Amino acid sequence: MNELGTTTAANRGSKDNKQHSHFNSKQVTPKTAIPVKTSLTTNLIIHGGNNQICVDSRDIAKEFGRDHKNVLQTLDDLLADGTISRLESKPSNYVKRGKEYRRFELNKSGFFKAMPFIGGRKSREGQSRFVDAFLKMEALLDQQSKEKAKLAYQVARLSGKNMRGILTDAIQEFIVYAGVQGSSNADRYYSSITKLVQKPIDIIAPQATEARELMTAIQLSTLSTIELTAAQALTEGMTANLHYKDIYQAVKQALEAFAVDKAKVLGG
Repeated sequence: MNELGTTTAANRGSKDNKQHSHFNSKQVTPKTAIPVKTSLTTNLIIHGGNNQICVDSRDIAKEFGRDHKNVLQTLDDLLADGTISRLESKPSNYVKRGKEYRRFELNKSGFFKAMPFIGGRKSREGQSRFVDAFLKMEALLDQQSKEKAKLAYQVARLSGKNMRGILTDAIQEFIVYAGVQGSSNADRYYSSITKLVQKPIDIIAPQATEARELMTAIQLSTLSTIELTAAQALTEGMTANLHYKDIYQAVKQALEAFAVDKAKVLGG
């Protein structure tokens, strides 16, 4: 499970006074978290870096109809007996009327584990709202991530950025991705995907009726577009957390479809 980032809850003027070493020090995080309203009363906090969604213990108390001090006691007990871990929770302080008070931020895993033990007069309603809020926010972040990936490639194309570099970066990331998922020959994907990229050229070339037409097609658009198509298919597959074998097949299918369409255009 990913570790939480270090942030502050901006909407209520909350302030963290201490950073905790169990949070991922390699992760680049913003100075402030982004509280996102997902219903009339439920706020979730989005941390940067890995876009991890968290909930404040004060919001849990409000939604479940319990005093915040009782929620804190429950969380302390759950941490003490190992029901939730330090990787799933981040203790900090906030200031109210000049005084400091304790609070926790729980990520999805930590909250789901703690949820049955919170209790309160509105526990059923609170659980339902928070589960819905987490699921909706995950779907929203996933869609935003895909849109950002597409925009990055569009910007790269317009700016003339080297498509070979983009594809190389995507392949290297995919090799790591496949290895994490259990591939024992992940390194071979570099040559395999490079061969897939070359295949459309082999299909398109015979369809060019003149050498000049072939050079123009390749130099101005074809090769860069092929590399872009492969890189984008890799990135979108990893963003969607697909199995590495399914991602490879998606790249293969995308390049085959491109080759057929381009050959038809050049062949007249």
